[in-house]
Amino acid sequence: MPFTLRPLSPAIGAEAVGFDPRHFTDADRDALKQAWLDNLVMLIRTPVLSDDEFVDFMSRMGQIENARNLSPLSTREEVMIISNIRQNGETVGALPDGELSFHFDRVHQKKPTRASVLHAVEIPDKGGETCFANMYQAYETLPDVIKEKIAGRMALNTYDYGATSASKKVIDEDAQAAIHPIVRTIPETGRKALFVSRLMTDKIIGMPEDESRALLNLISDHCEQPHLIYEHKWQVGDILMWDNRCSTHARMDFDGSQRRLMKRIALADAVVPS
Repeated sequence: MPFTLRPLSPAIGAEAVGFDPRHFTDADRDALKQAWLDNLVMLIRTPVLSDDEFVDFMSRMGQIENARNLSPLSTREEVMIISNIRQNGETVGALPDGELSFHFDRVHQKKPTRASVLHAVEIPDKGGETCFANMYQAYETLPDVIKEKIAGRMALNTYDYGATSASKKVIDEDAQAAIHPIVRTIPETGRKALFVSRLMTDKIIGMPEDESRALLNLISDHCEQPHLIYEHKWQVGDILMWDNRCSTHARMDFDGSQRRLMKRIALADAVVPS
């Protein structure tokens, strides 16, 4: 089942036009994987898949991680629910409401997620867009003086589950945390990518706190420039796959009175960032 590629933006992303996640050959899969590696973000437009169909598709793309939180809206332990739907006043999905700052998934763990995938089931009338930034280009366009300052340095990454911005994080001694290089190299491409984000990265190891915060803010501002970003306006059925090693993502605000239901699958990485 051949498909064609349509760029999503000058900076990042492509749509696999004509790709059917329910019916494809190994050759189609290999071509999709290469396109994904080249474009960082892949869009597939399809009718809404069942959980079994979603899992079957992604199991052919990589090793699936089990969902961190189980939900009554999911029939498979591999599928995590991202939603503001509430039952009996309680949320039945993770990260339910509002804007979400730029971040990498599970960067607060020793082996962050290799790739993440969202499948749109219900979307609000407006808002809730997902934005992606190309962290290859973000690194390559940094001023040389900043590249020199961060060369070989490591940073501490933490996450307070449910926090949608750094100002809302409450980090204690039991919080999950991981130290990763500020700049990592992606094995398949040999290219360097920035690996810090506004939401998750707390400080640069071995640097005074004020200098560290100022530098991280400068880098975040650089990464979030519009020309490095693709903003995706969701349609029901959309599948968005992104390489979590070299792209960072954020969510725009939306009307919390309208339902938003996304199903998420994460693919595991075999190596730690380096």
